[in-house]
Amino acid sequence: MTSRERVEAVLNGEKPDRVPVHDLSNIVIAKIAGYQMKDLRFDAEKSVGATLDFNRKSKSDFILGPCVESPAMFMDLGIDISLPDDNYGNVMGSYFTTPEDVDSKELYDPFDPKESPYLRTGILDKIALLNKKNDTGALTAGWSWGVMTTAGFARGVENLLMDLLTEPDLARKVIKKASRLVDGVMTLGLESGSDSVWLPDPTASGTIISGDTYQEFIAEETKRLVKGWKAEYNVPVILHICGDTVPIMDVISQLGVDCFSVDHAVDIAVAREKLGDGLTLMGNVHPIDALWNGTPQDVIKASAECIEKAGKDGRFILSLGCEMPRDAPMENICAMQDAVEKFGRY
Repeated sequence: MTSRERVEAVLNGEKPDRVPVHDLSNIVIAKIAGYQMKDLRFDAEKSVGATLDFNRKSKSDFILGPCVESPAMFMDLGIDISLPDDNYGNVMGSYFTTPEDVDSKELYDPFDPKESPYLRTGILDKIALLNKKNDTGALTAGWSWGVMTTAGFARGVENLLMDLLTEPDLARKVIKKASRLVDGVMTLGLESGSDSVWLPDPTASGTIISGDTYQEFIAEETKRLVKGWKAEYNVPVILHICGDTVPIMDVISQLGVDCFSVDHAVDIAVAREKLGDGLTLMGNVHPIDALWNGTPQDVIKASAECIEKAGKDGRFILSLGCEMPRDAPMENICAMQDAVEKFGRY
């Protein structure tokens, strides 16, 4: 089967020839290619070239992102962002600094190139060029931070969490504005030909907020976006939330996503039990213990355990519990393919 056929089978509840692999690679691509992040941060040609070379080696069924610079989504707001030579940028400030800012200031229009030059050079130009040049057969993805995470970067995470408790109407305004930005960024990636939606929303973790809070403030906006993308572009939606997501899994099952990417903090057997067989699971090999600090044998063992716990009956994509660490060795990355060949055949 091709990668597309394999993934479509899994998402439709059918058993493919083997378990698909999504290696969650982004910044590691730069390292493997001999670059630092500064070399690829705003260079689509180098980023896409390195990404395609990497995928030919890893043979993953998905390409997560061509070294996207994720904080670029906020650089056009004028927020203070540090840019280390050999790592992602870090959002150091906030845009909605005061409650009054939430009413008086708007986020930029992602559809206007003049308002969003960093968004384009850091993220969207790379995704568009990858869609144009991809000859690997692996599925590509539109990409944006999720609703809660985008709102947290815009308002400041601590401020937003306090707003949720003490100023809920203010929090809703921030989340509404963040949702429009998420929709625009993802739509532009899909318009350029991406095969899927990759929606990471780490700040929505059950480690940080309760299931009730997620239901009240985040779920409806996420559900609305997911419904729109699927209706307009007919693409699968993969949602990733970091940390302990067991407290919010009852809500996740109602969002309309096709696949939920499970963090390594969660026992994937528990996720399978709570989410049932109607939702494809993805995960959740430990990215540090196995992929970075382990051996190929450690990766194969951890992968086999994930398949045994959640993938025996299909509806499963082997992946990591979070993004591939920058310094993970190539032999460990390739070991995920060895694992599905040995333990993931149906």
